[in-house]
Amino acid sequence: MDIGIIILLLGVILILVKFLGEAFERMSMPSIFGDIAVGIVIGSLLPLYGIFLLPDGSDAKTIFNILAELGVIFLLFSIGFEKIEFEKLTARIKKALPVTVSGAVFPFIAGFLVAHYFFADVNVSLLIGMAVASTSVSVSVRTLMDLKYLTTAVGATVLLAAVIDNFLSLGTVAVISGIISTGKISYASLMVTIGQLVVFCIIVYATGKLLFPKLAKFADKMIVDEAIFGVIIGTLFIFADLTEIFGMSMIIGAVLFGASISVIPRFKTDVVVHRVRGISQGFFVPFFFVGVGLQFDFNAFQIVGLFAVVLLISLLISQTIGGFVGGKLSGFNWRDSLIIGVSLIPRNELALVVTAIGLKMDILKPEIFSALVFMAIMTTIVTPLLLKMIIKKG
Repeated sequence: MDIGIIILLLGVILILVKFLGEAFERMSMPSIFGDIAVGIVIGSLLPLYGIFLLPDGSDAKTIFNILAELGVIFLLFSIGFEKIEFEKLTARIKKALPVTVSGAVFPFIAGFLVAHYFFADVNVSLLIGMAVASTSVSVSVRTLMDLKYLTTAVGATVLLAAVIDNFLSLGTVAVISGIISTGKISYASLMVTIGQLVVFCIIVYATGKLLFPKLAKFADKMIVDEAIFGVIIGTLFIFADLTEIFGMSMIIGAVLFGASISVIPRFKTDVVVHRVRGISQGFFVPFFFVGVGLQFDFNAFQIVGLFAVVLLISLLISQTIGGFVGGKLSGFNWRDSLIIGVSLIPRNELALVVTAIGLKMDILKPEIFSALVFMAIMTTIVTPLLLKMIIKKG
């Protein structure tokens, strides 16, 4: 395929995802559904009419896959850089920790048991349990904001619990990926994987404390354009690759690097934050979610339709119960605890990232992947309706 055609195709994809994303945003749904929808159209609908824009093995598909891989790195880096604030985590962690733990354990167990019943494979069950346990409250936050509930103790707890959950989920992903890569679950392999994660965290913390501040001062004196931004992105790629050397997914290095430099004032300026957001959300990240849509297979989904429905129902029940129990342990009343449980239901970015890792490791089959995409979409539709019903009724 001619390079000009490939560039044209990428440009059209970017424009389409933004227009469709705007449409979903105006329906109070995450804009990433616009990205996924474009992927579904390109990967599943157009081929029905003999139109293959990104055929396997083509130059266009290779370039797209590279952009999608960079997209997930930038997605997790931006989460660490913009959303994980260690000062707030340490200050209010006591209140949110019961919600985080209970809200993750119940869905994980439910997802694991449902997957094991249908597929009888421990590795598949572990990854599905992890995907089901990874919450994403962007749509809940918008609903709580519309209902004037975000500024309450409940809203603050939901936000903080989601941030802690994402951080812990990434660590768990690293452990589970390590276990799967060894081919067995044993005390020794678990300790090795946890040890690798701890060592890597120490390296990131040490460089964040000792090297990055000096690097920021040096880059600040450089007269070349965008020195600080270039140093940040270059170091991001180095840490992403270093994580794979340690036997973990690149996303772990990306999010830890983002979190480590977020505490350096010279790095976390409005200018740098806007540029990170621009290159991430404006260019790379959409390709990852379009890639998610590309891998959605309607025919494969029909094979596991019952599994998808059972998994969705088990998630709705287990997450509501888990969040409710956590809310009660944190001292909230019955109604507020129920709101917390329902607010934690949505599964979007991180759940899809975990699912994509499973697909890349050849642990999850395309039909299971499609079922989890279905779960992410349905939880995002259902949650605002449930929240509005509970809050307005009260």
